[in-house]
Amino acid sequence: MAVSKAGSVAAGPEEEQNGGFQANTRVVLALCLVALGFWTIQGFLVSMTWALVIAVASWPLYRWLRSRAPHWMQGIVLPILFTLVIGVALIGPLTYAAIKLGEEARVLTRWLAAIQKSGLPAPEWVNHIPAVGNWLFSTWNSSLGSPGAAETTLGHLDPAFVLRWTRTVGVQMLRRAEVLAFTLLTLFFLYRDGEALGKQVFRFARRLVGEIGVEYSRHCVSAIRATVNGLVLVSIGEGILLGVAYAIVGIADPVTLGGLTGILAMIPFLAPLVFGGVSIMLYAQGNLLFAIALFLFGSLVLFVADHFIRPGLIGGAAHLPFFWVLLGTLGGITSFGLLGLFLGPTVIAALLAAWYDFIGRVPEE
Repeated sequence: MAVSKAGSVAAGPEEEQNGGFQANTRVVLALCLVALGFWTIQGFLVSMTWALVIAVASWPLYRWLRSRAPHWMQGIVLPILFTLVIGVALIGPLTYAAIKLGEEARVLTRWLAAIQKSGLPAPEWVNHIPAVGNWLFSTWNSSLGSPGAAETTLGHLDPAFVLRWTRTVGVQMLRRAEVLAFTLLTLFFLYRDGEALGKQVFRFARRLVGEIGVEYSRHCVSAIRATVNGLVLVSIGEGILLGVAYAIVGIADPVTLGGLTGILAMIPFLAPLVFGGVSIMLYAQGNLLFAIALFLFGSLVLFVADHFIRPGLIGGAAHLPFFWVLLGTLGGITSFGLLGLFLGPTVIAALLAAWYDFIGRVPEE
């Protein structure tokens, strides 16, 4: 140990070595604790991530309501009310889907039993399909055209199988209800303590990598919020527009079909399966004009939403070009499932922010 001219005690080599060893030990201990913490809560990570996505996306609205609410509501009451509203918005469609699934399962069971008794001859329009019409017509009739052929083809499909499958889906939905319940519980605490938690996250990012860490965090928040707006809100709009179109052309239960179209519209290239299938059904019923009009209208709505509105909302706020929005969405679904719809663009936004920082420039506004 040495004494400087100013009278202070300078650390010797042994103290410096001990200080470095302690710093490394703290880093290793912190990493071990983080790994242990993630391992402990791994069963709840999906629920917590969903809650975080919902909280980040809805935070501007919650903050606006909180600024106008009485002081006695801001601590507990408003977070509870806002969480209940989110819960109703999520549980309502799921309950409706479960009810419709049960109804359609019973209809499908009766339909399969009727086909096995009387057969299902191919409609004449199938024979007029170019190239494959004759083959499809003959194959259809040989498989389902007569009661004997239908019983042979569908004999392995026990009508009770449909009901058993429906019960299995119901059990899975109940299990997902547990995830939803913990998501709402986490969401309440995020609304209640969101401001303090956000400050801690920014403080941690600043201490970890400096001010650029705060910028990365802001990019992630912007990407999550923009992705939710671009996917959910635009898909709801698509579902409403096509639901109205289904009602105009006389399709039974346009609300269910419109909701299904809106859900599938969040995933690229899946919405045409619904309105395309409805158009084929209209054509089979002889409504050629309605079939063409519905398909063209659905294609127009999808084209405008996917190429102008959605990329503008997601890419504009998160500084993502359309290609990276599409790549992040599809890659996120592949890697994380439905949650990847929102995590994928967020990861890509953070990656591009790091890239711009590395090459020494910022993306153009």
